[in-house]
Amino acid sequence: MKIKLNQKPEKVKVYIRVRPFNEDELRRGGDTPFTNIDPDNNSISIKKEYSIKEYIYDGIYDMNSTQEEIFSNSAQPVIDVSI
Repeated sequence: MKIKLNQKPEKVKVYIRVRPFNEDELRRGGDTPFTNIDPDNNSISIKKEYSIKEYIYDGIYDMNSTQEEIFSNSAQPVIDVSI
């Protein structure tokens, strides 16, 4: 594949959805590696052995997010631009 020199590069957007626990996970206590999920700042903190790592994405949806919310905020704008 050849890329034209004057072609503008495209950005890939990354969205994270933290799904609700399933029944088996709830029976085991609902333990999660996440120490903080902050949809307002698009950041998520994950505990790793002896430290906490923070990651920032284009968007984060927590366990209470609906499929409709995710679609309208993340997928619909892509569809609207490509039409």
